[in-house]
Amino acid sequence: MTDRQGDFARLSDFVARVDLRGIVAQECHAVRHSGAAPERAAVSLGTAFSFRPGAVDYRFTLTCQAFEASNELVAELSVVLLTSFTFEGDEAGEPVYEAFGANVAVMTAYPYLRQHIHDLASRIGLVNFTLGLLKQPNNAQGFSIVATGPAST
Repeated sequence: MTDRQGDFARLSDFVARVDLRGIVAQECHAVRHSGAAPERAAVSLGTAFSFRPGAVDYRFTLTCQAFEASNELVAELSVVLLTSFTFEGDEAGEPVYEAFGANVAVMTAYPYLRQHIHDLASRIGLVNFTLGLLKQPNNAQGFSIVATGPAST
């Protein structure tokens, strides 16, 4: 068995023992800088985790800057989401918690992050501003804007 297979086996064992305890939006922020319709967005996702006996928590911070064609900043949006997972049995260790966060917890949290960004965008007049699906080619996260409508008046 290679290390990669062993890592996958440990992660699979942990996934089988985990339950989602809760998801809470800790912080939401949106600022509109101009009335222009955005043409592109720069999106980043930060992750931190902490663990205690029988539980592991993840803090996801999604930030989004929307730009018009001339690269002028149109809006800034951010959401901080906390997810809490409980598990039965022995502690899995930091490498497993990190792998779980990067491969499972983020996929659990992303629909909530995406919806919060969409709601914030609507509130500041960015009509139809929607982040695309979370993609992880070569273990990297990628984002796209699916649709951007004109600014509402």
